[in-house]
Amino acid sequence: AFHASMIDYNEDWLFSTIFRLDGSVALRSTLFAFPAAMFSLLLMYLDDFVEDFRENLGIAMLASSQIWNASTVVLVFLLGFRARQGLARFWEGTGLLHQMRGEWFDTVSNCVTFSISARPSKPDEVMRFRHTLVRLMSLCHGSALEEISGDVAELRVIDVMGLDAPTLHHLWECSEVHQFNRVEVCLHLLQTLITKALDDGVLKIPPPILSRVYQTISRGFVNLLNTKKITDTKFPYPFAQIIALFLLLHLIMSPALITASVPHKVFAPILTFLAVFSMFALNFISIELENPFGLDANDLPLTHFQKEMNDCLLMLLHPNTDLVSGLDPKVMLDFKELYEEINPTDPSASSKRGKRLWSVRELAKVANDDGEEGDPAGSEVPSPVMPAVVPTAPAPPEPPKTPKVEDILPMLAKNMDDFNQSLKQWTTTLQSQVSDANKAYKVLSGCSERIPRLLQEAEALTNGHETKPGWESALVNIT
Repeated sequence: AFHASMIDYNEDWLFSTIFRLDGSVALRSTLFAFPAAMFSLLLMYLDDFVEDFRENLGIAMLASSQIWNASTVVLVFLLGFRARQGLARFWEGTGLLHQMRGEWFDTVSNCVTFSISARPSKPDEVMRFRHTLVRLMSLCHGSALEEISGDVAELRVIDVMGLDAPTLHHLWECSEVHQFNRVEVCLHLLQTLITKALDDGVLKIPPPILSRVYQTISRGFVNLLNTKKITDTKFPYPFAQIIALFLLLHLIMSPALITASVPHKVFAPILTFLAVFSMFALNFISIELENPFGLDANDLPLTHFQKEMNDCLLMLLHPNTDLVSGLDPKVMLDFKELYEEINPTDPSASSKRGKRLWSVRELAKVANDDGEEGDPAGSEVPSPVMPAVVPTAPAPPEPPKTPKVEDILPMLAKNMDDFNQSLKQWTTTLQSQVSDANKAYKVLSGCSERIPRLLQEAEALTNGHETKPGWESALVNIT
């Protein structure tokens, strides 16, 4: 069965932990331990029906030797080594997946932050860039998790069909026709998109700072390759072969030796069952931990990892993503007051300003409480005697607020940018008009040279003078 999250258990309840079958290796271990226990019980009954049964088979001699003890020590050492290696691979796998997600989320977060400056002048381009970036990164992360799972997991991504038709066709062709690596294709599309955004002015950031984005993409991909190292490299076969051989010897020798040491028809099968069960259980646990990517109950929750990544990416598309945090007008800026607020001398007098706000409802409640505390009329106690109304002079008008330098600089920078753009357009128009004037001047100059010749020929025709042959063509050339 597909498990969206890891097994949640509580070790405070002993029996619920012991008898839970989901994710347990008890059933597989019992398939080997139960026949061994029955074999030990059979040996006990054969001792009753066949005289000198053990002596004839030489089992009594094995019981007094150290062969079983030595083989058990070797088996315990091999199983301990395999379990230690499997646990190390398990923790390395989950650590690498979290590092990969952190690096790639940092990539998208940086790009969204770097595009804030271009949003006032190019809102549509910035929005389309962000949505394309989020969709490609969600597809890249999901493809990476599906790849390390052996393509047995199908994970949800953010609106991949929202990409344009050429991109979808390119992804399909690279993946299905040419069998290219899907993650590498997505990473190349991401880097191409970021570079194009820099050239178009969507990312207004110096190239040396933008290089951090390419570094986070690269580090995330390196973490993915280290994760694939776990899936592509199995536990060495010679170790697995020796462990299987010693498990078989343990399965055969344990019933005979335990029944020789404990000649009891109840305790001998129980001890045999426990001895064989523990060895096989430790081996199966090691096998479960060696490859923690898949659909088993003890594998890492790839669906949960993809959901966390999708939620982080969707957070970057929230309308208030570009919000710049500020301070309340009544904020405490004095160090001593802040220190007293965090470390009050009287704990009972601590206010609610230092408490954490967990929900919008609580935030609204705190805001309402602050408004009521700040309203002097709400805190007054009504008096039975109405006070006399004393006329007061009208309050003088408030002086105009002096703008702050922090508010002027962004406006001045924007106005200078608009002025530069207008100046460039005006210069281009002026150059075009000057070029047209130069062309007109050259045409007029040519006409001014031809007009006198045209007049001379016309005068010769009107006076009846004899003209040279071919005068018609000469006149046409002049005109």
